[in-house]
Amino acid sequence: MLRIIIFVLMLALLPACTTVVGISPSTTPITSEDSYTVIGPVTGRSTGAIWFFIPTMPDTPSRNARDNAIASKHADALIEVTEEYTSFSLLLVTFVWTTVEGTAVKIKRGGAIGAEK
Repeated sequence: MLRIIIFVLMLALLPACTTVVGISPSTTPITSEDSYTVIGPVTGRSTGAIWFFIPTMPDTPSRNARDNAIASKHADALIEVTEEYTSFSLLLVTFVWTTVEGTAVKIKRGGAIGAEK
């Protein structure tokens, strides 16, 4: 019986790590009528933790990381977007990191001035 208890306790202490990566062409729809100016590469992050099943992080870490990236360059959107979501669990605590990388752009809706329709 003692061996079973020790085994269960050892399993409970084992860490677990998960990483999910997503790729998107842009964070907002850009039509053929729109034009944009490239500002440059950006990175946004959001972190948090879950303690005993109680989250201490934003409700939407992906949106938070994306908004941080866009705001860092005063841009309208991101193109060539990559998002990485990583969680690390240890016993009853889970740490979460979300990173969004992309190219910041300023969008002009309706196409460029003088563009033919």
